Amino acid sequence: SIFAMSALARPLLVPRLTAVSNVVCSDEAPLDFHTTNVALLQICGGIAGSIQKCQGNPKTTTGTSGNVQFTITPVDPNATINVSKGRWEQGIKAVAAQCGQGVPFTATFDKGATTGDINVELKRI
Repeated sequence: SIFAMSALARPLLVPRLTAVSNVVCSDEAPLDFHTTNVALLQICGGIAGSIQKCQGNPKTTTGTSGNVQFTITPVDPNATINVSKGRWEQGIKAVAAQCGQGVPFTATFDKGATTGDINVELKRI
């Protein structure tokens, strides 16, 4: 049929997913949605707007807003952080699928450093 041919002719679009491992979800109540989203964009001195990647190759970085803080450190102590905004946001979504939106956690995100993976923590401060 024509429908079957047109469906097969379209390219399959598969969104990039960031693998997460070592996920430990807190039993705390979820953090404020807006405050968490602001903190999410404060890593690496700020990745809002047109910035697409962590700038400056930091050894560690935090994103803080109000009583919410993200902390990122490379698994390899000799590496620096160069996570892209897309990989960062995909990792956050992957953890939220396991823990719930805004629930404090620790996890390891695939890649995101000059060599290897990054450890991520979301906590109430």
